[in-house]
Amino acid sequence: MEIRTKSATDACVGGAIVVFAKCPIAGASKTRLAPLLGEEGAATLAKAMLSDILVSLSKHPQLRSTLKVLVYAPNTKSGESQMASILQSLHLPYHKMDVDPSNARQSDHTINHNNEERADSFDANGWVLLPMKSSAPIGSNASKSDLTSSSLGEKLEDALERTRILIEMKKTCNNSNKNEAVLFLGMDSPELPMEEIVYGLQISSGNRRLLQRSNEGTNENAANYQDNARETFTGKAHLCPANDGGYGLLSVPKHAPSSTIFSCVRWSHSLTAVSQLKALTDAKVDVSIGNLMHDVDEPADVQELAIRLAHSRNDENRNTNSCSENKAEGLLTNLSSGISTIVSSDETKSFPHHTWKRLVDLNVINGE
Repeated sequence: MEIRTKSATDACVGGAIVVFAKCPIAGASKTRLAPLLGEEGAATLAKAMLSDILVSLSKHPQLRSTLKVLVYAPNTKSGESQMASILQSLHLPYHKMDVDPSNARQSDHTINHNNEERADSFDANGWVLLPMKSSAPIGSNASKSDLTSSSLGEKLEDALERTRILIEMKKTCNNSNKNEAVLFLGMDSPELPMEEIVYGLQISSGNRRLLQRSNEGTNENAANYQDNARETFTGKAHLCPANDGGYGLLSVPKHAPSSTIFSCVRWSHSLTAVSQLKALTDAKVDVSIGNLMHDVDEPADVQELAIRLAHSRNDENRNTNSCSENKAEGLLTNLSSGISTIVSSDETKSFPHHTWKRLVDLNVINGE
């Protein structure tokens, strides 16, 4: 197959990305990391991981026209202010939207990276702030309830419905490529597999031409296109399992029914990914499986993340400055002596600079 350079139009995949995120609140965020980092340290690491995710998605050239939605909890004014503050600190534009999906419309102002109001609406590079659906009974503490996973399926269903309305409001990319795929991410995996994200939006698009165009040449998923080309292509879901039995990425096509694809999923369980696959196939949605992602939920996950980033950083330094192959070992401090991990560099992942800096500040990594 002939290799050709992708033009700006070819690189545009469209669709929508939805990031589910909890406000980084000390004592409420990443509480299982508190024994290692303290409550404040756990919250600052959560903020750093979220920052890397937001920046990586905003800066990736193939996602320029992709609608980007940040679903936040708690769904309060305080929660909205905290998320807006994070976006402002990263110089990323954002939009505020109504809660009710039936009345989804942009608020009367858009904030750009200079914190200035703009008259133009729906900047494709901006983030749409959507409050997470509340599962709190009337009269209870909504902010605490919204931080639990017991009703995550309902929240994902609601977010999918509202995002599909937003897609209708703003057709992404161009008139010949109306990608209506929706891809979900959490905030627990700062090492974003950008190729998986792009591919997920492609394979869920139902647009065979879009998938073919991006698979020509060097894309590792080129073989998958050959299989899809032999059949009527309506779009598949794409799922990347996580190391803890959950999943870190899920893209769904337009025909996936929001009312059923998240039902009967066993959340926060070693069978979360398996039960999600079953829910999708029961709904007659074909699924492709991507590479493993690494969630950061436990102290051991932080230590393993530090090892991977140190090796990745060492690879970068060795390629540019001919550094010693053993430098990565010297970057690690405060790690359990029982950890033994073989790590290979993955150039398709974005390096999480905010997370790296926070791990250095927390003395998990010696950055010198």
